[in-house]
Amino acid sequence: MAGDDFFIGGGATAAVASMVDPDARLSNKQRKRQYEAVAAARRGATVAKKTSGSSAASAGSKRARNGAAPAGRRGRKQDGDDDDDDDNESDDDGDEGGNVDDMDLTAGRDDDDDEDDEEEERKETAAQKRLRLAKRYLDKVREEVEQVNDGEVDAAEIDRDLIADRLRDDVLEATGRAFHLIADKYASLDLASSTRVFKSGKTGHQLPITGVAFAAPAPATIAEILAASQSTQAPAAPSASANANASASRPPLYIYSVSKDATMVKWDFWTGHKVHVRHGNLKPTKRLIARMGRKAIKNGPGHHDQILALDVSSDGKFVATGGLDKIIHIWSVADNTHLSSFKQHRDAISGLKFRHGTNQLYSASYDRSIKLWNVDELAYIETLFGHQDKIFSIDTLSRERCVTAGSRDRTVRLWKIVEESQLVFRSGGGIAVTDDLVVMDGLVKKDKKKERQATMSGDVIDVVAMVDEDHFVSGSDTGALSLWNVMRKKPLFTRLKAHGPAARVLVNGHESPSTAAGAAGADGCAWITALACVPFSDLFASGSADGHVRLWKISDTKKSFSLLNCIPVTGFVNSLSFFEAPLATAAANETLTRGEDAASLGAAETSAVVARIKAKERAKRAFEGVPKVVHLAMGTGQEHRLGRWWRMKEAKNQVVVVALVPSSSSSSSSAAKDAA
Repeated sequence: MAGDDFFIGGGATAAVASMVDPDARLSNKQRKRQYEAVAAARRGATVAKKTSGSSAASAGSKRARNGAAPAGRRGRKQDGDDDDDDDNESDDDGDEGGNVDDMDLTAGRDDDDDEDDEEEERKETAAQKRLRLAKRYLDKVREEVEQVNDGEVDAAEIDRDLIADRLRDDVLEATGRAFHLIADKYASLDLASSTRVFKSGKTGHQLPITGVAFAAPAPATIAEILAASQSTQAPAAPSASANANASASRPPLYIYSVSKDATMVKWDFWTGHKVHVRHGNLKPTKRLIARMGRKAIKNGPGHHDQILALDVSSDGKFVATGGLDKIIHIWSVADNTHLSSFKQHRDAISGLKFRHGTNQLYSASYDRSIKLWNVDELAYIETLFGHQDKIFSIDTLSRERCVTAGSRDRTVRLWKIVEESQLVFRSGGGIAVTDDLVVMDGLVKKDKKKERQATMSGDVIDVVAMVDEDHFVSGSDTGALSLWNVMRKKPLFTRLKAHGPAARVLVNGHESPSTAAGAAGADGCAWITALACVPFSDLFASGSADGHVRLWKISDTKKSFSLLNCIPVTGFVNSLSFFEAPLATAAANETLTRGEDAASLGAAETSAVVARIKAKERAKRAFEGVPKVVHLAMGTGQEHRLGRWWRMKEAKNQVVVVALVPSSSSSSSSAAKDAA
């Protein structure tokens, strides 16, 4: 029948097909489901038929090879005897094809071996596994040693390893993240010939210095400075022009300083003279207006209260200042003009820092917040909250993170800008050091532990500075210095009495008694008022009012530090800043101008543009040919940066710059050590 022929294809298909009645009155959905079931059964039957056909063909070929395959065997039994036929067929195949030559005796041996190995590995313990891996590693090492003994050294692989190490070091050096061990060569310094004092005079600072910063303009900024200087320069005598050409051969380097009288001074690093002075505006109070009138009060750009914070961008293009008037001012280094003002903070500005390599600015305030600014666009970015008290200090390096000290909440916080998170570090605990005695938490009695923590941490963590991206140092009002790691909540190392009347004094390797006049004048003040680090090195400095700025060396393991040297300074050290520049001595100036061509200096230039280009090239060539020395700039005053608790009349409000030049004995000993 035609209908029966349509559904032939196997028992399952026929069973499903018998359920379908074409004459039944079914709905469309029911009919659709039935035909889908029939189609699925037909596809399964087709696959089963192909599989049985292929197996039958293989069996027939084997019987043909053996010559014992009777024809028509499958036709002897029908109607439900398929299983018996399959059994008989398999029996016949076993009887008739039982030839030893046709048997695969090696089949499955490799699989059995793999299964046995896997089973053994599953049964072995952790100790047995470590032993097996160690034996395998020793065998590999023996093979490599034998190859080396046989002279089979892969020079190309060694070269690749050396090149990879060199490239890694170059990348770290280029990004400023290579850690340098430089502290040992500053154990003995020649302070007599390397210390310079920038005197304020009547037109400079009249109140204590609160901040210092170094500005090394980039080549683009240098071109702007030269253009501005030549546009405002009048025709001069031949001798004056020669001096101008000689000064043009040196790159422009500046030091900025701010003070409590709301004055900002721009100093020439080479000569120590004032280049520009920005006086503060008088605060327009009602009493002042009634006494002097509005016309007598300057309303130009500038601060009208104490300036507490100062920083310069890494490209030497921008200067940022902030103070008690709650305003951040942005200035141009090239032409000394005022660019913009940020007024979003609700209280005094206590700290400003530019991120290295960018013009992103971080600001800390008494309003317990940190704000981020884009100085290139003169725009606000975001605000960070978390401190429970006034923020006194802030520092940052090249990554998008900063560290802040939160005053009386006794915390230091590391802010991760990208991750939008913060790490909180609390003072107290950890390891404390008094002189050379190491005291661990577990070895201290419970009744003395609280007293020791209070003495060590103090009431205020006043200053903080970053050593590298993972370590930073902090100073308290009790004279304690602490070294921190971002992976630990407690300090790695703390030195008690780092400053103060009872602090150790070490000048060029010689022990000296604490005879500082400042200690007596400040009633024994041990408050650490300033910290500065040479980024990514083992050298940092701390300042107080005890008469010495102390240089410290961080150990190779970055878990402790020790006193390296002391620099005598009178007064409150309110600001410290490390920078690298050539020596500003007469011999260095001669070296800078030694390679200049006298004919090119005396010849008339064809245009102002050519003059600027040639001056820029000469300055760059001379600056690159002169070795640079680490300098330390210090801002001193008669009063503390944040208040008037003490006053030292013998101190002076001035800027002191010390070139860290090793003495001859120290340099010879270090050379001998390197030779050994």
